[in-house]
Amino acid sequence: MKKSILALCALTLAAGLSACGGGTSSYTIGGTVDGLQYPGLVLTNNLSDDVNVAPLGLNDDKTAIRTVSYQFSKQLDYGEPYSVTIKKQPEHQVCQAAGGNAETAGRLSTINAAFVCNLVANSIGGTITGLAADGLILNNGGIQLPVVKNAETGAYPAAFVFGAPVTYDQTYGVTVLVQPTGQTCTVTNGAGIMKDNPVTTISVNCVKNPT
Repeated sequence: MKKSILALCALTLAAGLSACGGGTSSYTIGGTVDGLQYPGLVLTNNLSDDVNVAPLGLNDDKTAIRTVSYQFSKQLDYGEPYSVTIKKQPEHQVCQAAGGNAETAGRLSTINAAFVCNLVANSIGGTITGLAADGLILNNGGIQLPVVKNAETGAYPAAFVFGAPVTYDQTYGVTVLVQPTGQTCTVTNGAGIMKDNPVTTISVNCVKNPT
């Protein structure tokens, strides 16, 4: 009778551990990716198990990108650590961890290693030649860039960069909003569509006005 009671207690204890996530249970590691629009994203778990994550496109109401769910093929035993990181970024985007990406399997009832992706955004700029007077203001889509002398050297800059980056696949168009005193500046290569790298080929050339 005593042995039967002990056996029953042991069985009850084992069942309790299993219900709490203990024992030798195996766990699938997965999660979600928000904002993914382009292919190419590869996630890795513990640098030994990779998964390719593909975008799903827009929601049915066409207002937002659908959240992508993923999971790794290899399961982990209870207590084994997991660390989900980005092995390869998708095309035209940069993704980063959003939480729950490193833990031990089984400690949490639900594993959700989350990531969020945004479109690449790059700066636009170029060179300035011939500027010899104050007042030049460049413009890109309502964002203004006054071009002023260097306070220490007294020289006008030979290059410029707008502080606000332009998102991938968006148009940009640099123009002269205000001409410098006594000069006329023209812009070359000022318009285009943003790609994956910063734009550095815009040219602003200034000449003295005829008297």
